Amino acid sequence: MLNFLKNLFPSQALPKNVNDENYTENIQETVEDKSVKNEESERSTLQSFEVEETKNIEVQMISTPDQVEISNPVKYNTLKPYDPLLDLRDYKYPPDELFNENISTYLAEFKKSVGDMMLPVLWSLPTDSGELVIKDLTDIKNIICIGSQATGKSSFLHQIIISLLYVKYPSQLKLVLADSKKVELSIYASIQSHFLAKLPGMEDAIIGNEVQLTHTLNAACIEMDNRFDLLKEAGTRNIKQYNEKFISRKLNPRHGHQYLPFIVIVIDDLGTFVKSNIEILPILQRLILNGYKVGMINILTSDPIFIATFKSELISTIHQKVLFACNNKKDYKTVFPEIKEEIFLNPGHFLFNEGNPIIQGETLQTEFDGIGNLVDFIGQQRGYPQPFLLPEYIDESDIGVKDFNFNDKDFLFEDAARLIVTSQVGSTSLLQRRMKLGYNRAGLLMDQLEAAGVVGGNLGSKARDVLIKTEAELQMFLSKFD
Repeated sequence: MLNFLKNLFPSQALPKNVNDENYTENIQETVEDKSVKNEESERSTLQSFEVEETKNIEVQMISTPDQVEISNPVKYNTLKPYDPLLDLRDYKYPPDELFNENISTYLAEFKKSVGDMMLPVLWSLPTDSGELVIKDLTDIKNIICIGSQATGKSSFLHQIIISLLYVKYPSQLKLVLADSKKVELSIYASIQSHFLAKLPGMEDAIIGNEVQLTHTLNAACIEMDNRFDLLKEAGTRNIKQYNEKFISRKLNPRHGHQYLPFIVIVIDDLGTFVKSNIEILPILQRLILNGYKVGMINILTSDPIFIATFKSELISTIHQKVLFACNNKKDYKTVFPEIKEEIFLNPGHFLFNEGNPIIQGETLQTEFDGIGNLVDFIGQQRGYPQPFLLPEYIDESDIGVKDFNFNDKDFLFEDAARLIVTSQVGSTSLLQRRMKLGYNRAGLLMDQLEAAGVVGGNLGSKARDVLIKTEAELQMFLSKFD
């Protein structure tokens, strides 16, 4: 195929990726009678081409992968459906035998039972019904898992993650993992180019401190807002409808549309992070209230002391609660007030709410060797060049306001000023979403708008005051600098 492309295009005109033997098999492009079809995604890091040799091919000069000159352009919606499973063509799902015989049997049964669930997880070993309990995270929306140390919370997290890795393809799922001790979740670092998401510039994909977590959750809020904008522009109500529309070529990537993977945010021992920065809670609460609507799920673990302290802010927002063994009856009643009698739970056993009744479940006793086998199997396969990158985030309080020289302004300054004045919302994330900017660029623009007197100072999590109230007033302001 590479020789065909070299004969088709002059070497100096070829996209540089085409000359790389390693990337040739990952290119999907259809060239047929007087037409070239090129598919790209803003978020994608690899391009795929599929070439069909046909007669009467007429192609003009191609200078870059996204500048294709063609005689008769093909309408975007005439292309064959996009298949997210072609991103990594040779990817193989993990086999059952990576774990011991007992766990492998349960995993095999789980995979046969998922049906059309979008994010299926093995929830519990067989209960009174004698069957595995399998749930769809898109129905649960968010989970909080509470219990004392060494009672099974971490095993439950591994059980959820393993379930997802067994049934989802890398393009369909991204995990944000936070572990203050970096003991339980660090084992998944080797699959970061397949399944993990992180901040740009962050070396380690596993979040280990409150600063990283605060910035990552803020970036996740920006991602959430961007997704709401995409759904609105697409005329869809949820991520399933949106992705179906994108797959069927009814949404054009050149207009900012892209396939949206589910993002599952897993925070182990939330209380440790919050003790260092209480501001994590309101950011997290915003994700909990709205994220699931655009495919962003939160799974949290904590100890009973933290829950008793912050119950009003958190517990009431999350419907699905999972309770492991606690030290006293009061801790149980904090989570499930309907519990009337003393309860004893063995390690690995838990209570969960299924409608009104409280049901007892049991986790898989997953061994680290099996998890290691799983991540090794995935990690040894070809992945993306880097983890899935969340939007850039800069704490506005870290951006100092400098003396403003209008001659040195960003060339998007006037567009940004008009957007802020028209909407009367002094928000950096608004600039990022509406102008398709990275957070660094949007933050610096907001810095210039403040220095110029268009917006007021930073108000923390609140939007800045807009000091210019009308477009006519803005035009008079800008005319001074003509």
